[in-house]
Amino acid sequence: MQLGDVTSNQTLTVTSYPSGASISSTTVANSGLASVDNGGSLNYQATQEQAGKSLANTNLSFADNAGSQLYVQTSATGNTGTAGVAGGALTGSSTQTIDANQTVTAQTNLYIGGPAPTGLVSVDSSAVGNDQGWEAKGGSVAATSIQTQYGETYAALGADVANVSGPASYSATAVANNVTSDATGAPVSLTVNQAADGFRTRAGMDVTQQSGGDITAAATATSNNINVTADTYAARLSSTQFNSNPVQAEVDLTAGTWTGAATVSAYGVANSAIVSNAGPSTTVDGAQSTTGEVSAVANFTGGSSSGDSTVLSTAVGNAYSAYACPDCNGAVNANVRQTSSGGVSATTTVSTSSAGYISGAAAAVGNTATFQVKK
Repeated sequence: MQLGDVTSNQTLTVTSYPSGASISSTTVANSGLASVDNGGSLNYQATQEQAGKSLANTNLSFADNAGSQLYVQTSATGNTGTAGVAGGALTGSSTQTIDANQTVTAQTNLYIGGPAPTGLVSVDSSAVGNDQGWEAKGGSVAATSIQTQYGETYAALGADVANVSGPASYSATAVANNVTSDATGAPVSLTVNQAADGFRTRAGMDVTQQSGGDITAAATATSNNINVTADTYAARLSSTQFNSNPVQAEVDLTAGTWTGAATVSAYGVANSAIVSNAGPSTTVDGAQSTTGEVSAVANFTGGSSSGDSTVLSTAVGNAYSAYACPDCNGAVNANVRQTSSGGVSATTTVSTSSAGYISGAAAAVGNTATFQVKK
């Protein structure tokens, strides 16, 4: 149980001309890890509670350029746990809670003055509230995850960059609750209950770049997420996902000139579950409900350029997918109930004088479910 705030603040001001730079700021409130090799079994029992804040801040300023390459990673996590076996039985239960009025925040601010170009730029801000992983190579998985986020999950990125001679990538990702299971040569059976019942889940980005090659700016906001993969035996998921948070994904990219492709994407989803099994049998029983508004906004402003631009925004209330293998007489058995009442909106704007190819799309979906037997 983390009662106080966990903070990481990093400020870097560069007045000379570096050959390159790599910066990382990380915070974790509670972390648990257990693993057994050589065929042993594991029973993992964990209770984690965040009663303070998890805050990671990175502030960078380069008077001219950042050298041949710049890598920036800002990461804030509330509760995280991983349990894994190799050849044995994995069982257990994980309960993760973030208390009301608490926040998991990752924030990055970047300034590169120029005029000399930076070779490559990669900047990422990631905030994850509750995260639990179940992993098996051989053996089996039978486990339960309970996750509740009563506070806020926020990833922010602001950048003012002069010139980049190579590719530039900017990303902001916010996930309130996340459960993953990766089973190789092992049957998996999971029960997952997730609730995002707090202030908001938001990924926001505002980037200005004067010139560059390929430019990518992506914001992703997800309140509840489950991802199960298996490859040989049966995969089973029983899940309940509830969201009352506003879910917000927003990107603003301004580019002077670019010579490659400028890609802007905003993706917001309240509840998402995917069970992908290369084995013969996939069984899912799920309930997804959201009463919070989901919005995705992608804005692009470009100058005169020969480069192409693609601007996409996608907002989804509930999304569920389940797959099984067709080459082994696979079957998918699904019982899924979805309710979306908070409103879903997607907005895309493009303003540019580029002579290249320009494409834009906005998609808003209340509920979507896909069940397939496919490769």
